[in-house]
Amino acid sequence: MIERYSGQDTIESLGFAFALLLILCGVIFIFLWESDPVPIAPVIPVNVTPTPIPTPTPRQTPTALEAILQKPIDPLIHGERWEGQWFKWYRPDVSGLKDLDAGVIAYRHAWLDNYTWYNPSLGQYFKQEPTKGNRYFVVWVHEELFGTNSTNDPGMFPFYETAFRLQVKDKLVEADTVHNPVCRILEFDHKYDLYNTITAPPFGWFIKQIGWNPETGGYAALRVGEIRMGKGNSVDGYILFEVPKNTMPEDVMLLGNFARFGSAYWRFE
Repeated sequence: MIERYSGQDTIESLGFAFALLLILCGVIFIFLWESDPVPIAPVIPVNVTPTPIPTPTPRQTPTALEAILQKPIDPLIHGERWEGQWFKWYRPDVSGLKDLDAGVIAYRHAWLDNYTWYNPSLGQYFKQEPTKGNRYFVVWVHEELFGTNSTNDPGMFPFYETAFRLQVKDKLVEADTVHNPVCRILEFDHKYDLYNTITAPPFGWFIKQIGWNPETGGYAALRVGEIRMGKGNSVDGYILFEVPKNTMPEDVMLLGNFARFGSAYWRFE
């Protein structure tokens, strides 16, 4: 027997298929929604003040050791000071009309294992060695009468190297007397005075050309006499001391005794 399908049966079949398709699409949509949700846009805050970036702390420049050690000092006070600091004395109306204003300063130092000196009479250089186990401590000293009117000052006789002693720990050392001041020391050719005007001679001496002399090569070392006002009339130069080879700057003090004007001592570093 041949079965026949009516139109009503066909419509019912299509409706069932369509419903089944909708259900299948819904299942697929739900599966996709849960596995890959739509991203949610971020919430952007409004009127929020940003945190400022802190300013970096500037690097501190370390204070020089010299500035730490050297304290300001009244130059008229006796006693301790450091290299580069003045000791001064002031006497009003010294002669009834004129004031005396003077001072001394130790302004440079150096160490030498030996030195080379020039003999002007022979025209040759020689090497000078200290006593075995020693070396040389050299200090440059300047003495000046302050002011500019040299016709209206009292003047004074200068102090020489004999006014100074070097204290090395607990011992006192006299200034070197071996070196002849007329003989130039090669190592000091470019060591100038306090004001960088001339090569500093031995302290308390000035070298003068006196014509040809076989014993001195035409030069003589003469003592500085009375000093007057002004830089050009000052006394300036080096003083040599022999010290043990292991001596350090903190081990030494330059002692100065200036008679009725007082005393002072200089430390070094």
